[in-house]
Amino acid sequence: QISTSYGYPQRDAAKSILQHNLYGIDIDTRAYQLAYFAVMMKARQYDSRFLTRGIQPHIYSIMESNGFDRNLVEYFENGDEKLTKAMDRLVSELHDAKEYGSILNVTNVDFEALYARFEEIRTDASIYQLPAINTLLPFVQIAQIMAQKYDVVVTNPPYRAVSDCCGKLVDYVIQNFPNSK
Repeated sequence: QISTSYGYPQRDAAKSILQHNLYGIDIDTRAYQLAYFAVMMKARQYDSRFLTRGIQPHIYSIMESNGFDRNLVEYFENGDEKLTKAMDRLVSELHDAKEYGSILNVTNVDFEALYARFEEIRTDASIYQLPAINTLLPFVQIAQIMAQKYDVVVTNPPYRAVSDCCGKLVDYVIQNFPNSK
């Protein structure tokens, strides 16, 4: 409504909001799916052809790097020191990410270089091409969302005592947020 009051058509306003203003992550895959569906249906309310336009909202389920195939990551890095430094940092920081969720502090690495490598991979003929695009691209997108700074953040934190959490989470909270409850 704000956008349309400034003269934007509803269709363009919905597209712009999803592409530039709305970001979401969740540790629960089902919650992510419900949020994705709700956002897409809301956009469709303002643009009847929205679902056929290929616009993907920046809404994700957090991915962990725990099970990544080291050969796949090395293929992606391609011996490039800058890519290796960036990917190794993200893989390290997002280890057990579903355990910690949005309280993780993700470093703002050279995401442009990472995305440039994905463009190179799209034309590559390797057995790692599709796994890199299907696994590592969403991982990098999630990491970028978590590394950004936002004007407004809305959360739904779990309401439980730290003592009810698992050991890894308790240790992380005590180390990184000592003045919080």
